[in-house]
Amino acid sequence: MISYKKTSKIVIFCPPKKVTGGPEALHQLSNKLIELGVGDVFMRYIPKRTNAKAKNYNIYKTKEISFIEDNPDNILIIPESMTFLVKRFPKSQKIIWWLSVDFYKILMDHRIRKQSFLTKLFYKQDDKEYHFESFPNVFHWAQSFRSSLYLKSHKVPENQIDFVCDYINPSFLKNSDQIQKDLSNKNILYNPKKGKEEIAELIKNSPELTWIPIQNMNAEEIKNLMAKSLLYVDFGENPGRDKMLRESVSQDCCIISGKNGSSAYYEDLMIPDEYKFDFSNDNIPKILNKIKDVLENYPEHISYFKTYKDKVLNEEIDFEKKLKEIFI
Repeated sequence: MISYKKTSKIVIFCPPKKVTGGPEALHQLSNKLIELGVGDVFMRYIPKRTNAKAKNYNIYKTKEISFIEDNPDNILIIPESMTFLVKRFPKSQKIIWWLSVDFYKILMDHRIRKQSFLTKLFYKQDDKEYHFESFPNVFHWAQSFRSSLYLKSHKVPENQIDFVCDYINPSFLKNSDQIQKDLSNKNILYNPKKGKEEIAELIKNSPELTWIPIQNMNAEEIKNLMAKSLLYVDFGENPGRDKMLRESVSQDCCIISGKNGSSAYYEDLMIPDEYKFDFSNDNIPKILNKIKDVLENYPEHISYFKTYKDKVLNEEIDFEKKLKEIFI
């Protein structure tokens, strides 16, 4: 596995200025390693930008680096969206953190098409992509059970895979045992960036219900909204362990979800199957009936989400334990 020395530099690659689950996980990693006193830890934003660190992540400790030496002692942590970096640093130890399997497939397909286009237009381009070749200094972190299955399907040896999951924004962990619900609040929360077609159909078929999109809010505002609400609905692709699903359960929201991506696996979304639906026009009445039942009988449903909430509330502790295991 990874060989960490006191002289090692740890460099975390990250896209600049983006405020999504993946970049937050990468900033959490920097913060936690610095807090644990793990040597030299740096962020490297690609492409390079001024003020690359999003303001939302000022709560996380980071240091930036501009030059990276290709050195066997160094450890480069690469999100799956940037696997083109693997062959750029052949001597360094590399960890690919699989935060979003679907995003990897989309970006990889785009880069391969671009390479083929340039080859036809000019001259043959060298293949600089990583295709799961068996390199002894390349390791993998699976953020979800689903991503671990994906790695195994690509013949990655088990001794090169570790399970490392991020955690929800710390603001959601405060007073999570003191939430008081207003049972008359029948609003249904959803993320308008996910499962757009499915949510649109549900809204169209339920004019009597009130649907509230979670958008243009910071973490504290999202937390306060979730703490007042009874239900969060998600029919997105969920390429990894979704942040907003975890945030919602931390605030004692019941969840109704699809079975896409990681949501299909109990290991990633620990809620009973009766709250998960294959979306189809025929199933819309069943889904809406379940939504109404949860809103009308919330106290009878919320206990079924305790296992998932307990898991989410312990993720930061588990994250820290895993990093100690790897680096200390």
